[in-house]
Amino acid sequence: MTDTRTNTHPDVYLRGTYTHPDVYRGVAEGWAEAQTDPTRITDWPVRQAAAALPFPVVAGRPRNPFESTPVRYGRNRLGHWGEARCADAAVTATDTTGARWIVLIERPRGEGWALPGGHIEAGEDPTTAAGRELAEETGLVVDLTDVWVRTLPARYVPDPRCSDEAWIVTYLTTIALGVYEAGHLPALVAGDDAKRAVWVRADSFTDLARHLGATVGGVVFSGHQPMLGDLLGAPTWPTLAMVAEINGIGMSDIGEDGDIIAQGHHDPARMLTALRGYAREVWDEVLAPADPADPHAQIRHEWAVNTGDGTGPEQWRLEPAAPGAADAFPITRWYQH
Repeated sequence: MTDTRTNTHPDVYLRGTYTHPDVYRGVAEGWAEAQTDPTRITDWPVRQAAAALPFPVVAGRPRNPFESTPVRYGRNRLGHWGEARCADAAVTATDTTGARWIVLIERPRGEGWALPGGHIEAGEDPTTAAGRELAEETGLVVDLTDVWVRTLPARYVPDPRCSDEAWIVTYLTTIALGVYEAGHLPALVAGDDAKRAVWVRADSFTDLARHLGATVGGVVFSGHQPMLGDLLGAPTWPTLAMVAEINGIGMSDIGEDGDIIAQGHHDPARMLTALRGYAREVWDEVLAPADPADPHAQIRHEWAVNTGDGTGPEQWRLEPAAPGAADAFPITRWYQH
């Protein structure tokens, strides 16, 4: 099989075969698995038995049990075959104003901001691994026996470096440090492969994303967005205050399911382009189909009567409409959750 990547973006591929050149260099450097053909690996039953989350092996090839990625065969940007077990640390603190804060690190290669974490070493338990990675990447040393330290069950990480044959699962360890005077949170010193380490305001996931963008101009690492959304107990779509206007297109409302309504009579293609650009640049997301089971999901063109006399503004509402409907225009949902 051949590498069938497109020429629209270096990290976007059709479903074919791809392993990043860095992985082959990693074989020589010792951080990537030496075997380049998974069908020649003889200990798949042992790996399956030791896996944090079960996965199948078909004709000698491991299969990602959680999603179909753009890379069907090969390791994409990961050095291992099959499951890799990682540990992440979610360190939170509250200041005397009642604000909640969380520690994030800037990942290399423009991957965004993430929780401190990394691979679990041989013989290491997930909690110890999380504490070690936290100390290496932020300089923060915590007492892992504290009653406020809790390690959650393993979960899949939708890391953009994954493939159908190489993926990541992680154990999230939550560490609550208590209350500090405002402006006097524990000092952080970036280390290992972390470019920067900072405390980010995190009363909700939305607040975290807004504060991160406003203070360091960063976005949340896409692989950690679902985990942080679950941890912070908030929707993972933006609030109206965050997107009052996108590229000159006013936003009038966001529904409970995350659908965005645009004000005024805008060309649908222009609005879709604006939302796609915003999702990519600010949220590090790619627009997904509104309904993955229905490739013909549409946008509905709807006349909204806001004044009560039939003269209200025209709106484009992002939600599925019947395929082929006279008022439908092909689109993908702004933010799938």
